[in-house]
Amino acid sequence: MSRTIMPEKHPEITDPNEFEGDTEIDPELEFRSKFVEALAYNGFPDTLVLGRNRAGDVFHERRIKIIDYLKIHRPQSVRQLAAELEIDKGVVSRDLQKLAQLDVVEFETDGQNKAPRLKHKHVVVEPVI
Repeated sequence: MSRTIMPEKHPEITDPNEFEGDTEIDPELEFRSKFVEALAYNGFPDTLVLGRNRAGDVFHERRIKIIDYLKIHRPQSVRQLAAELEIDKGVVSRDLQKLAQLDVVEFETDGQNKAPRLKHKHVVVEPVI
């Protein structure tokens, strides 16, 4: 006969699923979370959902050009990406830093080279209404 042993509760260790104080979830965050779940359920896993207030930071003509390039190519460095796009390296570097802050891109490091890569398969903006 098998016997289940329940772990002892330690008062000094809190359950990460138990919240103290305000347990109300931000409605916008809850909506965005449900939107991500719906996208994943309908065949769009690994989707970054941007808030409307951040869309302009990503959907800028030059940054779209960078994103479109990264969908197809795997440049070995920021310098190579800038050369391929014929855009100043400093400008590309700043755009990539902004896209990294927004979780759109990440960097693979190989020695001194930082190779920019898309972090998600899809990037969308939360519904307006």
